[in-house]
Amino acid sequence: MKSYIHATISSTLAWAGNIYDLLIVTYIYPYLEKAYSLNFAGVTLLFALGLIGRVVGGTIFGKLSDRVLGRKEVLLIGTAGYSIFGLLLPFSPSSIFLFIFRLLEGVFMGAQWTAGTVLAFEQAPLNMKSFVVSIVQAGYGIGYALTAVAYITFLPIMQGDGWRFFLATSVFPLAIVPYAYVKLKEAKEASIISNTEKPKLKDYFSITLKASIAMAGMFIAYFVLFENYPTIAERWAGMPASELGLTLLIANIVLTIMFIVFGRLAEIFGKRLLILLSVILLLVFVPLSVPPIKALANPTLMMIGTIGYAMFCGYWPLMPTLLVEAVPREVRGVISGLSYNIGGLVGGIASVLVGIISTIQTLHLWVDALSIFSLTVIFITMLTWPKSSVVQGK
Repeated sequence: MKSYIHATISSTLAWAGNIYDLLIVTYIYPYLEKAYSLNFAGVTLLFALGLIGRVVGGTIFGKLSDRVLGRKEVLLIGTAGYSIFGLLLPFSPSSIFLFIFRLLEGVFMGAQWTAGTVLAFEQAPLNMKSFVVSIVQAGYGIGYALTAVAYITFLPIMQGDGWRFFLATSVFPLAIVPYAYVKLKEAKEASIISNTEKPKLKDYFSITLKASIAMAGMFIAYFVLFENYPTIAERWAGMPASELGLTLLIANIVLTIMFIVFGRLAEIFGKRLLILLSVILLLVFVPLSVPPIKALANPTLMMIGTIGYAMFCGYWPLMPTLLVEAVPREVRGVISGLSYNIGGLVGGIASVLVGIISTIQTLHLWVDALSIFSLTVIFITMLTWPKSSVVQGK
């Protein structure tokens, strides 16, 4: 089997595990609040710490993957690290340890994404790079869908300490590490830039800033809605827990498929055009997924809206592909990791702010407002994105 296939499989599975561990906590906010004496702002901070840790991990390990360790080693370290700290979360002796473990989990999540996506991109044949990145990013939908499967499975035993065993499934991605260790054959000399090469990151400040803004919009539009969706659906709209799990399962199966579809469509219509069209359609589905008024909070309508919203989030793989195509190889790891995870940080901060300033009765309004604002930011950023495939120098 060709090396890029193993790179694609390893990166996709590691990314799926990354997302599984990131989002699984959103299902058990009430249990965490009770077990660790937290309020809603506290559990949203817990979620955000995972994203904040990603910025740190993406920056540090991005440099290491470019110049010291190589993509494969960072992928292995990142996947093993977030799996181990994910296992420690449900057995935290206090809220302080809970927050520390979550932050460290995020650091290794940032390492994994930084190395995995770039590894697959660099090893893919020239005519398949967009498609391969779309497959890797489909791991997002796979990971989120698996959280819904786990939630439905553990739902009957969630009371008592059952939620701890549900959260402990965060360790499962550790099983990917042996396969990646054996099958990935990346040569260090092919992945590490010579120390004599000293790329100036400041020369790529403009594209990094633009990418960070676009990624921030992408993360806010997704995380603010989907992180809070279980709370809105169950506590505000009265959606049964089983129907919530089914909605998120279907939505993320659709998301996974659309990641791959968009990867193919990008080769025909272009990435920027597809992102712009997707953003317009997402603006239509926001008020269906999260109704602005209680009278429209029909579980069936919300399910349709959420699935539609997930469908057009399929543009996600196109965003990091635009970036890695726009910068030279010697700074690709650090810039892609930095901008992607800065976007995640902003999304996390937005989630925390929503948790602080909103109540169960106003949460849906804040989610709608921030989603619409962030989608508008993405639209404007894409209109001004550089049209050249590679940005050279300044």
